[in-house]
Amino acid sequence: MISQKNSRGWRNPWVFGLLAIMLSGVLINARFLWNVFHNPVRVLDDHYSVRAHNQYDAKWLQQQAERSTLGWKTQLRSQHRLENDSQADAEAARFILLASPANMKFELHDSQGEPVKGAVVEIKAQWPGDPAFDFKDTLHETAPGNYEGSLKFPRAGNWDLLIRAEREGSQFDTEQKVFVAIPKQS
Repeated sequence: MISQKNSRGWRNPWVFGLLAIMLSGVLINARFLWNVFHNPVRVLDDHYSVRAHNQYDAKWLQQQAERSTLGWKTQLRSQHRLENDSQADAEAARFILLASPANMKFELHDSQGEPVKGAVVEIKAQWPGDPAFDFKDTLHETAPGNYEGSLKFPRAGNWDLLIRAEREGSQFDTEQKVFVAIPKQS
């Protein structure tokens, strides 16, 4: 006889299966919540690039005002850049690197075209998917206004390079997107 007081229904394999599915759903959601609370949120734009600044943040607005006041002109070059790529020109938002480590040359000029001497130039490379791959390196001045260094990318793919040049209290920030295509070692 079927009744509400019959305890044999709990031993049915379908009930165990349903309970297992519900438990796995709860555990998966708990894992998602743990990830949200233990990993920083990285805001991505339409091209899946990291944007660490907020356009309404007062500090960001001050940096943009200082950048336009300084009028510094920059150019990032690399001997490892793919030259025949349609987006490989110096004004492009992105170019392709064919090596890791990649030798980078950064040119820095003031608003009159004179080289900026004695600046501290730091490149922070950000992997959009995981902050564990982010790294930063300092470029060293080899000639007035020319700074060089080598960046070792831990994996191939799209990278955002956040470049900061500081001299005598003045700070200039710029960005460059690169795609690193590390050839396979044979």
